[in-house]
Amino acid sequence: MIKKTKIWYIKNFNIFKHIPNSKLLELEKNMGMKSEKKKAILYFQDQSSDTIYLLKKGKIKISRLTNGGRITVLQLLGPGEIFGESAIFGRGYHNNVAEVLEDAVICTIDKEYFLKMMMTNPTFNFTITKYIGWRLRKVETHVEDLLFKDAQQRISEFLISYIQKFGKEMADGWYVRPFPSQQDIADLTAVSRQTASLLLNEMKEKKVIDFSRRFLKISDLKIL
Repeated sequence: MIKKTKIWYIKNFNIFKHIPNSKLLELEKNMGMKSEKKKAILYFQDQSSDTIYLLKKGKIKISRLTNGGRITVLQLLGPGEIFGESAIFGRGYHNNVAEVLEDAVICTIDKEYFLKMMMTNPTFNFTITKYIGWRLRKVETHVEDLLFKDAQQRISEFLISYIQKFGKEMADGWYVRPFPSQQDIADLTAVSRQTASLLLNEMKEKKVIDFSRRFLKISDLKIL
């Protein structure tokens, strides 16, 4: 089924909106599609980098192993986002780890073909360069938050960011399904699992949020 709808997937990526249909049909022939289950590792840190990844469905966790052996989660990606971009900058290896956080459908493009598209289409080149620059700024801001904000602030801001990115606003508040595990939240906010559990349950008791493994609800983002 994925193969039959490949061109539909391509057209629903904003980065390709300025690409002529003839080029999209050519891209379809040069693009792979695959489904990946939760917890699958798409690539490891220092693994060779020769593929650009486009996420159509699901969530991807991007993390990095520090010299001290600690894992720092840098980004949580959703549908429509690109990753594995180190290949674009000429690096021969990945500088992070990409793990499937929620069952995913992923498009794959060989880096040489992707670079050719960038070189032959200035608008596409600008779109990709701008997008990657925005992503780098997001990572820098996230790292600064981990360094200078306390656990309560980090978890509150994560919840707001997560539900704005992946949730929907309903009549009685914001909802998102499913809700990450407390361990995933701990990893994403650089706190212990015990701290994440304590703070989340305190918010639940105060009726600031409501959650289970299946959903997260926030009645009013301003009270976090």
